[in-house]
Amino acid sequence: MASLGNRHCQIPRLTLQLLVLTMTCHSAGIESAASIQLRGEVGGKVTFHCPVDRKKTLTLWYIQKGDTFVNGYYASQNVSQMAWENTRRDLDNMTILLYNLNVSHSGDYQCFIMYSDMKKPKSHMCLHLKVTANYSKPTLTVHCSDENHHFSCLVNCTSHGGYPVTEVTWNISRSWKVVNNSKMTDPHTTTFNISSIAFVNCSDRNLTSLSCSVGDVMSDMFPVCE
Repeated sequence: MASLGNRHCQIPRLTLQLLVLTMTCHSAGIESAASIQLRGEVGGKVTFHCPVDRKKTLTLWYIQKGDTFVNGYYASQNVSQMAWENTRRDLDNMTILLYNLNVSHSGDYQCFIMYSDMKKPKSHMCLHLKVTANYSKPTLTVHCSDENHHFSCLVNCTSHGGYPVTEVTWNISRSWKVVNNSKMTDPHTTTFNISSIAFVNCSDRNLTSLSCSVGDVMSDMFPVCE
């Protein structure tokens, strides 16, 4: 998560006396059916909620990803300096807001809680976050030629800024074939820029229209073979 530009600290094992930090949802004995599925979009936000029993004296409560501390509360120590910079803790509602989402935030999180009558924290909930990004509206560019009296067009469909990776779908009513597909990852956002080039046979010179789709987004109709 270097792209966040903040300190993503591992929880100090000795300071907080956390004996089990690399526990997975499976090893914690939490059934997969109990996993909370969260979805967010790049640049958006999600809220993690932990089931804290307010009738008990809370000693420790936090969210972690892998063995990395995200944010939380510790009665005997100020842990705010360890928290991710793009998080905000709400002790009234026992929630942690994660904002400015990017693709790297996708993954499994756990909620750990410890009360005064416990010797070590227990994983009470597993949360799976899936971060997506909408692809831009595809754009079409056309280059036609009439070499050796064989009229044809190359049509390029491009879209950018989406996640997860997907394929270009062509909507063409005449003879055609895909001659090139390209997928590139943006090094800053880790979203995908994709393109596809289709060869369209225009030998009959009949005007037709086509479009392309990327994910759920479709381009405008574009005339070819004219």
